[in-house]
Amino acid sequence: MKVPVTAVVVLACLACATPPRTWYEPPPPPPVDPERLHWQWSLDRPDPDPGAADVFVLDGFTTDAATVQDLHRRRRHAVCYLALGTVGGQPDAARFPRSLRAADHGIRWDAPARALRDTVAPILADRLRVCRDKGFDAAALDRLAAAPEDVLVRVLDAARELRLPVGLVDRSDARADLRLPPSPVGGAGTSGRSTTSGS
Repeated sequence: MKVPVTAVVVLACLACATPPRTWYEPPPPPPVDPERLHWQWSLDRPDPDPGAADVFVLDGFTTDAATVQDLHRRRRHAVCYLALGTVGGQPDAARFPRSLRAADHGIRWDAPARALRDTVAPILADRLRVCRDKGFDAAALDRLAAAPEDVLVRVLDAARELRLPVGLVDRSDARADLRLPPSPVGGAGTSGRSTTSGS
C-alpha cells in the first residue's frame, strides 16, 4: 500500500515535534522559612499530630513514606532529620569499616581524606537518598561540626543532585539552603523529646 507523500511529511513533523520524556526538569522545592511557620521537632514520635505545627522534623530512618504522604495531604511540610555523622545505632552501620568509627559512635573525621571521600561520602549520599525517596521536603543534617570541608562539600553537592534542600543542625554554612530553628537535640544526634518552635 502506498502512503501519500503529504502523510509521510506530517508524521515526520509530528515525530520531530514530540519532546523526549526527559525534556522537563522540575524546579527544586523552595526553602522553608522558619520565621513564618510553626515547627515541631518530633524525632521520637512516629505518628505526629498534623494540627500541632506547619513543619515537622522527623527521624529519616524510622519515619515511613506513608507518614510523610499523610502530612503532605494535610498541607504540612516534612523535614528529614539525619544524624549524618553518627555510625552506632544506625541501620547502615555495618557499611562503615571499624577504622572509620570513632569512640563516640560517630565517624572518624580525622581519617585519611581518601577513605572519607571513597567510603564515607557515598554512604552519606545514600542516607540523603533515603530522605528523597520517602518524599521529605528537606533534610536537617546533624553531627557534621567536625566534618572536613571536602566531606561537607560532597554532602551539599549530593543533596543538590537529589533536589533536596538541607539545613545544618550543629554547623553554620551559607551554602545550606534551609534555615533551621533551634533544635532540641543540641547537635548530639539523639532525641527523646518532641518540641515546638516558631510563631
